[in-house]
Amino acid sequence: MKKIIIASFIIVLFSSRGLAQHNLLGVGWEVNFPNNDGYVTKTSYSGGKLDYRHFIQHKNLSFGLAINWCTYEQHIPRQTFVSEDGNSALTSDFVAQVYQVPMTATLHYYFSESKMLKPYVGVGLGAQYLDQSLYYNVYISDENNWGFVARPELGIYLKPKNSRNWGIWLAANYSYATNEFGVLNNNSFQNFGLTLGAAFWQ
Repeated sequence: MKKIIIASFIIVLFSSRGLAQHNLLGVGWEVNFPNNDGYVTKTSYSGGKLDYRHFIQHKNLSFGLAINWCTYEQHIPRQTFVSEDGNSALTSDFVAQVYQVPMTATLHYYFSESKMLKPYVGVGLGAQYLDQSLYYNVYISDENNWGFVARPELGIYLKPKNSRNWGIWLAANYSYATNEFGVLNNNSFQNFGLTLGAAFWQ
């Protein structure tokens, strides 16, 4: 999985240098809030985002590529899980770990041509890799798979007065993905995310 992330970094970086103008590269730290019906609910501070955008139509629109990553870990108090067929059950406390990597093509619209502020709204559509593990006693149930992901986003770029080609990046997003985890009968993975980072353009 690390090789996939590194390869995606290289592709995005070379793409941003290869196009002539009106390009933006954002690098951010992400805080994520999972919303998964009691399975993983603990906030994760171990996340990041790399975002490349190319502006079109007088800089009001951009298209691009984004890759995110996030790790969740949570202790689940002792409880009973019943199998899908209802013929068996397991009672234990658990440790849940989730590794999330959405990769999306993006489209954004920008509301302002101000030199200092540039708010935007957009969406990312693509694929998400999800590695989910559930540890109990001396056993582990794990599953990794790919799913479709949709990520609407609101954000703003704040450009300091004397800066030429960089600014502060703030954003909020919602993520819905179709990744499954059969052990817990989950057929989706959802989370809210906040991004704090820096943007560089040419």
